[in-house]
Amino acid sequence: MNWKSFSAFLQNVFIPLITVTIAAMVAILNFSVSNLDRELKEQVAAVDIAIKEARDERERINAEREFNFKIYDLVQLSLEENNERKQEVAKQFVLVMVDGELRSRLLGVLEAGGTPMIKQETAKIIAKEKEFQIEEDSNLRTDRSVKPSFDWEDWDYDIFWCSTSGASAKEQAEFIKQQLEMEGAKGRVRVRELFSSVNARSGYRISGYAIRRSENEIVQANALEKLAESVLLEKGYPAVFKQQLTSQKTRWYISAFVCP
Repeated sequence: MNWKSFSAFLQNVFIPLITVTIAAMVAILNFSVSNLDRELKEQVAAVDIAIKEARDERERINAEREFNFKIYDLVQLSLEENNERKQEVAKQFVLVMVDGELRSRLLGVLEAGGTPMIKQETAKIIAKEKEFQIEEDSNLRTDRSVKPSFDWEDWDYDIFWCSTSGASAKEQAEFIKQQLEMEGAKGRVRVRELFSSVNARSGYRISGYAIRRSENEIVQANALEKLAESVLLEKGYPAVFKQQLTSQKTRWYISAFVCP
């Protein structure tokens, strides 16, 4: 190859090839850098969100802890002063605003150290809530080895009536129970009172007409809704039930609430 041919090769082939190669490498590098930059930004954003959520959760826990201390102080002060009115106020705060183990302990403190009337009232509340919880736990222990096809007799139903709604609510709940049994329900069908202290808890706070179901119980809930509304309308109670999702893991069990 003479110099003229070599020079032509460099100018026409080699240099353009190198130029194209370098341009391609730069483009690939820029693309990689751009992707890396985007991924880093996404990771930083995710970390920022996690930090914010952790901070919000910590603030919520601190606020809840501070509030619980104030309720505890309110209970203790009412007992120290032997003031029945303040003890009643403290009791109502505990029933409405406190959940879990602290609720049980504070009610126990009021039962042990309150005035005779407060002791009596609190003892009744504790007894009713224990009875209610025993019945709730029995739902969680229900175990059946074979998943049923849909019909009334394969399911358990609790028809709650709110004590604050009075005898009319209980009567309506009884109508629903009777209709279920007339249509062949042979599982456990109960009418149960939803005590005001229980309904004050977070997770309840029911008003009006409601049916609680799991995500996979739509068909059964629709059937119960149709039956309940039909029988109550026939008895002179035009009711509209609203369905609510529950996180409780109760298999083959649905609850309805009558709290007009």
